[in-house]
Amino acid sequence: MDTIDFNQKKILVTGGKGFLGEKLCMILRKRNADVYCIDTKNCTQDNEYCVDITDRDLLSDCIQSIQPDIVFHLAALLHRGKGLDNFEQVHEVNYEGTVNLLIALKKYTNAHVIFTSTSEIYGSNTTPFTEDMVPDPISSYSISKTLAEECVKYFSVVNQNSFTVLRLFNFYGLGMPQNFFIPQMVQQLKKAQSFEMTHGEQARDFLHINDILQSLLLAASHPRALNETFNVCSGQAVTLRDLVIECKNACNSSCEIKFGAIPYRAHEIWNMVGDNSKISQMLGFKPQYDITDFLKELNP
Repeated sequence: MDTIDFNQKKILVTGGKGFLGEKLCMILRKRNADVYCIDTKNCTQDNEYCVDITDRDLLSDCIQSIQPDIVFHLAALLHRGKGLDNFEQVHEVNYEGTVNLLIALKKYTNAHVIFTSTSEIYGSNTTPFTEDMVPDPISSYSISKTLAEECVKYFSVVNQNSFTVLRLFNFYGLGMPQNFFIPQMVQQLKKAQSFEMTHGEQARDFLHINDILQSLLLAASHPRALNETFNVCSGQAVTLRDLVIECKNACNSSCEIKFGAIPYRAHEIWNMVGDNSKISQMLGFKPQYDITDFLKELNP
């Protein structure tokens, strides 16, 4: 990852205590940025604010205090169920929380807003997904992200500030929370316990977290990133079945993989693979890692 100078820039990271946010804050501090973090948990250090983005007044006060030059808006409620369970809560955090942030920024600063969206907004579109496709969200989570994207773009026009939308595809890395597929699988492989899953025919486009971090830094520093939307993906497809088998072999695990023990979800997205040509051509983004690098990390 190239060294990018963020010297003395005031940078706010919402969701800065999460898996991705913590790593981003660490890198930005190494780049001599003046980093501020908003989260709802574990905010104990200087420049860390325990703020819920659904609290408009408290968030506004926080933005007034910081007045950031760049905002990485990572905070979100990750609920990928296809039904309406938790719809109101997901909508409140991901959509209304984003609106609260944009309103607060309007009053105090013209910061460049970098919004992390999701590949799930593409829904049943034909792969590979391209940025010009009409979103087809089929879950509470992807609906909230689609709406939030539109608000980020709208507020940039009204407020005359800049934005970058990054549609992140599936990513992985050591230390990822256990509510994701890959860390669950790795834990069972290392324990040599059985692992139950679907038949694994779903194709996914995976990136190492270090490549996700590369895209975030490029979005904040490259002039051609302004007011654009980019897929952040490898452009390569792998089925979950093949991924699990490859990881099992790499770990030399005796774990029994029980394919088909879990039924597929209703409205399953079978192919979630992106086209990364836009971000590659405009920002010079190039994935530096692949699954073999991750497997080496599992077995140093």
